[in-house]
Amino acid sequence: MKRRSPWHDYHKKGTYMLTLVVEGRMPLFGKLKGNADDLEDSPDRPMVEFSELGQCILREEIRKIHQHYPKIEVWKTCVMPDHIHMIVRVKEDMNEGRHLGHVMAGFKYGCNIAYWRIFNMSMKPRKALSEAGYNDKILFCDEQLDNWKAYLDDNPRRLLIKRQNPRLFTVMQGLVVAGRRCQIVGNRFFLDIPDKKAVIVHRRYSEEETKKLSEEWMECGERGGVLVSAAISPKEKEVLREAMDRGYRIILLRENGFPKMYKPAGESFDACSEGLLLQISPWDFHM
Repeated sequence: MKRRSPWHDYHKKGTYMLTLVVEGRMPLFGKLKGNADDLEDSPDRPMVEFSELGQCILREEIRKIHQHYPKIEVWKTCVMPDHIHMIVRVKEDMNEGRHLGHVMAGFKYGCNIAYWRIFNMSMKPRKALSEAGYNDKILFCDEQLDNWKAYLDDNPRRLLIKRQNPRLFTVMQGLVVAGRRCQIVGNRFFLDIPDKKAVIVHRRYSEEETKKLSEEWMECGERGGVLVSAAISPKEKEVLREAMDRGYRIILLRENGFPKMYKPAGESFDACSEGLLLQISPWDFHM
């Protein structure tokens, strides 16, 4: 998902979360270590032990962005073994003919030079460090920024959990569910549990009807049944959020499939890691 948003002007001021990935997902920036259950102040907390290249990019190359482009500030970074996240702020409109793509091209070239130097790659042509392009997310509200920061802080822990529970995070293709070939992620054994309730809230339902149904759904979750929903309406989302908070089993139906390297976000990630969530889509991933 590296295409730019065609409606957005990338030379104007704005805030972005940028992601660059090492070619072939090679863990050239360091290695993951620690215990996923340890707290932030623990010496064994989830963290990345940086390689020489990882340290160089974190301490030198990222800092050069503001040196070369004073209008741009790097607010937060997360260097993982095989990719980099950065939250950057373009404080003012950039000079005519310049946009965010030029900044990232310069940053990637600086990383290439460090890569070639550290690995003694003097012969040409030399392989680039990262994949072509990059991913950007545009900030639209302050709450989104808080979520980004939390995501970057939690990235090492999430990767540890994913590695410890690969079967819960692997996208399975072509599994037949109710006569449809589907993509699924999560605890597929929920399909074998007969006690299921569909969480559907129509607009015509009165408050009393919705309350009665909600009680039935929570009773199903309490006895170990599975709640199934596409979570389309606000009330459906509210019910599933409460069920997730209570630790109930959930099957979530998705309109879209799963992109390469997919993993759930936020509370869905934690539910998936605990074996409490199954996501199903009868469609392939699309843009």
